[in-house]
Amino acid sequence: MKKNRKNILIILFVVIFTACEKKDILVENLLCDYMEEPLSIESVTPLLKWQLSSDKRAKSQSAYRILVSSDISLLEKDQSDYWDSGKVQSSGSIIRYKGIPLNSKAQAYWKVMVWDETGTPSGWSDIATWTMGLLQPSDWKAKWIGQRVDQFPDSTQIFPAPYLRKEFAVGKTVKKAMAYISGLGFYEMYINGEKIGDQVLSPAVTNYDRRSLKNLLYHYDDQSTQRVFYNTFDVTKNLKAKNNAIGVILGNGWYNQRDRIVEGYMWYDVPKMILQLEIEYKDGTRETIVSDKSWKATTGPLVHDAIFTGEVYDARLDLGAWNRESYEDKAWQAALEVRPPSGRLMAQTVPFTKVMRTVDTTFKNSGDSIYTFTLPETVSGWCSIDVKGNKGDILKLRFITEEGYDYGQTDTYILRGGNSETWEPKFTWHTFRKIEIAAKGTSVSERSVTVKSIYTDVDNTGSFECSNELFNRIHRAWVRTMHANFKGIISSDPHRERLAYTGDGQVISESLLYSFDMTRFLSKFIDDMDDARNKNSGYVPHTAPFSGGGGGPAWGSAYVIIPWAYFCHYGDISILQKHYNGMKQWIGYLQTRTDERGLVVREEPGGWCLGDWCTPYNSIEIPTEFVNTAFFYRTASIMADVAKVLGRGDDEAAFASLAETIKSNFNKAFFDPSTSHYRKGKQGADAYALAFGLVPGDKRDNVLAAMLEHLESINYHFDTGIFGTPLTLSALTENGRVDIAYKLMDQKDFTGYGYLMDDKNSTLWETWDGGGDDPNGSGHCHPMFGSVVAWFYNSLAGIKADKLNPGMKHFYIEPKPVQDLRYCKASYNSLYGKIVSDWSIDKEENFCLKVLIPANTTATISFPEWGKNIVSESGIPLEKVSGITVDKKSPNQITVPSGAYSFIVSKY
Repeated sequence: MKKNRKNILIILFVVIFTACEKKDILVENLLCDYMEEPLSIESVTPLLKWQLSSDKRAKSQSAYRILVSSDISLLEKDQSDYWDSGKVQSSGSIIRYKGIPLNSKAQAYWKVMVWDETGTPSGWSDIATWTMGLLQPSDWKAKWIGQRVDQFPDSTQIFPAPYLRKEFAVGKTVKKAMAYISGLGFYEMYINGEKIGDQVLSPAVTNYDRRSLKNLLYHYDDQSTQRVFYNTFDVTKNLKAKNNAIGVILGNGWYNQRDRIVEGYMWYDVPKMILQLEIEYKDGTRETIVSDKSWKATTGPLVHDAIFTGEVYDARLDLGAWNRESYEDKAWQAALEVRPPSGRLMAQTVPFTKVMRTVDTTFKNSGDSIYTFTLPETVSGWCSIDVKGNKGDILKLRFITEEGYDYGQTDTYILRGGNSETWEPKFTWHTFRKIEIAAKGTSVSERSVTVKSIYTDVDNTGSFECSNELFNRIHRAWVRTMHANFKGIISSDPHRERLAYTGDGQVISESLLYSFDMTRFLSKFIDDMDDARNKNSGYVPHTAPFSGGGGGPAWGSAYVIIPWAYFCHYGDISILQKHYNGMKQWIGYLQTRTDERGLVVREEPGGWCLGDWCTPYNSIEIPTEFVNTAFFYRTASIMADVAKVLGRGDDEAAFASLAETIKSNFNKAFFDPSTSHYRKGKQGADAYALAFGLVPGDKRDNVLAAMLEHLESINYHFDTGIFGTPLTLSALTENGRVDIAYKLMDQKDFTGYGYLMDDKNSTLWETWDGGGDDPNGSGHCHPMFGSVVAWFYNSLAGIKADKLNPGMKHFYIEPKPVQDLRYCKASYNSLYGKIVSDWSIDKEENFCLKVLIPANTTATISFPEWGKNIVSESGIPLEKVSGITVDKKSPNQITVPSGAYSFIVSKY
């Protein structure tokens, strides 16, 4: 008996010890289609992704096993009924689901275990889950409803916001309740008086519907396709026994945007919604509440809402507890069943736009009932007010930008009188550095206003800091500028135009990919371009979703450049597979835009070819056909690479041949062998040729020398526009002259980024001098020139994707110490974990480099030529450090497995 008891104690000890033993490697951060426990997955083969973490070096995955089940209790017993991948020998941690096909609304639970490089198992991850969306049109039982139909389709008039409500009873215990809703343009949904979700300005804008485009600024042959996003919420906890009420307010948003008509009449229709609430009871029965003619509708205090001109709210028209049960709605009318939009209902995957933070202000009473609130930086969002006054008192809020204009951005609040009143907008946003409130008879104090910054909730994946304060300010301004422009699209500015320009997006794509989680945001942008393009000709417009706006072939080329950049950073081949035919068609379109010299000289009839936009003083030194044809070559070259990745050998050869033909035509037209310049070398002409690979191999040194001579003649300042600026940095850096690139970036006067050294400027300008033709022609919150931020990451810090092994499973760290820079620290949260490149020059002038390589990845590190070129790691000579491989041909280049490393390159 004692012996058995002893054996039991030993077994218990072993079990407890094993359970408590710290694993060398952990499996964590499980995501499905790049989302954490999503509620509406529409892919039948979603991506299942995890990360490995370890505090030890050289940790990698040799195999994995995924279990997917319909019931969490099965997984807890290590069982599955949807999919058991078995033990798969692979280091991949981004794997497509290969289990049984899942139906609409099916919920899946999953977990992962891996084996490390020695074959040791990790133990199971925590359990994660995903839920399928409404996969078939027949899944929708609800109808599109509204408060009115559009009786004035050609008028710019808009009407008060619709309020819609529905009461229903719940007679049994609820197991689960899911709400599916789309409200166009924007909506807010309530159940029993409580707002559902923390999102605002939802759903994200798409090319929703067919429309009658009129008075366009220039020709557009609308051959677009349409999508409408719906949002999904688990509302189980919001329902209560017996009576319940759903309330929805609809805003005009982009669907009924009739404020700005410079680009043309772009609106679709008056607001409408569709809603489906699916209830599963604990007894196994189900009930569905749908939007239909049984709903009630009216208008209320939100008498005007528009993206560009703000909101007018008359609190005297308050509807009371309209979104709660037992509300008296006899005076409300029956909701109308309305025309459905032509766009296919799809689950929104791009992150929600939310109130992300509040911002402090400085208060001043300017007299004459004018109150001013000044912000420390530009903010895009709105303010909530808390005031007390008399019935009918009017507060007028004017939102003034950093450049001193309001661009028509106003809100108006009319008091109901009596007690303290709190209000904020719902369906607009403003971009401002100052708020002026005109209020007669109403007391306004410093506590009356709370400023809320609103942007799409994308994670910051990058950080950057160095000893050059100008560069730090550029980076901070870039982040602020992008936050202001993230509103379900990547806009050109957040106040004046608010359009998703394709050219702007492509030129900043590398900066975006380093700085933010773009897995879902950029894929939406690519889908938007696919929707907006002409399916017959292959033409890609200058904005997507299409909203007008000028550009040229460099804009449409975003449809090739961005998917390729996305693939290089994330390794997701599906983005190329999905869009390959459309990308290929863009090249075919450009082939029809050439003249007898083979140069791209035109676009759509009456369209604009802007060339390198926003050069200093907007003076054009290089012809638009130069820029057009350079991008023709660039996209043809990329397509050869894409075809190779996809195994399309014939296409690869055809694109490569086309690229060589374009290169020959380009050099015949623009290269001057007597000067070694392209088009006199001004405004980045040589940089285009060098950076895109258009220069014949035997001419590169001469062209670089000519380019350097030109830059010296203009005292090392930029003379370039939005495309030439990052290309100049690339051309210089890739050809060994990062020192000159640094000089250009470090200029404090015109033309340069020195305006950011003045605290009155907090975001990036549209033009080098911050000016324009008039108040409607400039902006101080434009992302275009943020393209240079990529240079901070891939050149100064040296974190670079390996284009031969895309996705950052293997990557490069090639730091470039330069001039008076004493330190530079950057991090990038890749799909595999955080990458860090942190270098400094110590007191002995040694070059010190700390790096962090995520588990299950490797990196090739290139040290700069430095003093004796003797490298040690943690005080140990490099050749004695386990796991490090030194390149025999290039001793300053090594390959390292995962882990944290501290290198020193001795100066003396």
